[in-house]
Amino acid sequence: KGVQRSGSGAGTGIVRVDTVKLDSLIDLVGELVIAQSMVVQNTAVNAPADSHLSRTLGQLRGITSDLQRTAMSLRMVPIRSTFQKMSRLVRDLAIQQGKDIRLVLHGEDTELDRTLVEELNDPLIHMIRNSADHGIEPAAARTAEGKPAHGTITLRAFHQGGFIVIQISDDGRGLAPDRIRAKAVERGLIRADDNLDEESIFELIFAPGFSTAEQVTDLSGRGVGMDVVRRNIEKMRGKIEIRSEAGRGTTFTISMPLTLAIIEGLLVGVGEQRYIVPTLAVRESFRPLPGMVSTVQGRGEVVSVRGKLTPMLRLGAHLNTEARAQDPTQGIVVVVESGQDCRCLFVDELIGKQEVVIKSLGDMFRNQTEFAGAAILGDGRVGLILDVNSLVKMKPRNDFRNGETAA
Repeated sequence: KGVQRSGSGAGTGIVRVDTVKLDSLIDLVGELVIAQSMVVQNTAVNAPADSHLSRTLGQLRGITSDLQRTAMSLRMVPIRSTFQKMSRLVRDLAIQQGKDIRLVLHGEDTELDRTLVEELNDPLIHMIRNSADHGIEPAAARTAEGKPAHGTITLRAFHQGGFIVIQISDDGRGLAPDRIRAKAVERGLIRADDNLDEESIFELIFAPGFSTAEQVTDLSGRGVGMDVVRRNIEKMRGKIEIRSEAGRGTTFTISMPLTLAIIEGLLVGVGEQRYIVPTLAVRESFRPLPGMVSTVQGRGEVVSVRGKLTPMLRLGAHLNTEARAQDPTQGIVVVVESGQDCRCLFVDELIGKQEVVIKSLGDMFRNQTEFAGAAILGDGRVGLILDVNSLVKMKPRNDFRNGETAA
């Protein structure tokens, strides 16, 4: 607690700061960014005739931006410590299972928000256990298939835009689509005659309690599975994808924002209200052409998106906001996704992309699962940040299967 100093030379010491104080500083910097944005957007000063004032405003903008970037970097820590824990885990799993398993690490110095580092631990442990148990074959089976006797699990981290990407790969047997499909039919998750592509079949492993393990072990078959992994990652505003090839292995790719304090969002308008859609969840947006939106009896409004019918949610009606656009061709459709599920959000207008400082919601919004937080916009308005995962997973008012091919 408080401040501790170590090291002797000037410029070489390390200052330890209480995380509460650090978070308070970052919040204050966020308030400064908002205030600066409000000043710049004020019509009385945003187009000054005084060139000196114009230069001063430019300097203020630059200094504020640098301060925000520096303050946010204080939250960033390398992922190295988490990766090193996985090294010990793999050694233990190899001994426990009698397999030769090696772990290869890439990007250990990749930095991300310290909160994310802590939250990533459990999902990574579960996926590495999955790779060791389900993926990597015994040495005899590997050599019979012409593979090295030792199996390899690769952990990789890197930055991509404003996000951190973490990949967990193994060179094992890969996922078995036929077994996954059979288990899903047995559990009633899908019908036997459902026509699913391989990607959709792989997504079934994220169903609650789903497992193809034939026997319960210390590592698998206990019904606490990948659904928990996905739920934890979605809490961090991230997403997880699967790529697998029979006999060659499986790769799980996790994408998350670098920090939980700032979010890049698509700012949309519905009536007089402003909402923020996290860009990580946005697949595309467009103004519908005549005939693209239709009402199917017993199914509600749907939009034909690239040949597939996707349920449409009128954001204004859903959030009790009076929308200006009623005719679909006069508004905008924002296609959002969570896992393999999609919804079309119908809004009045797109205002643009914006980075905002996230503010938590008060007790008044405790039961409002549609919102993940709030932000003060540059014009002083409050914008509500939409929880896309919640919106996508809400059951439509009628039984409609997402992704049915349009006739």
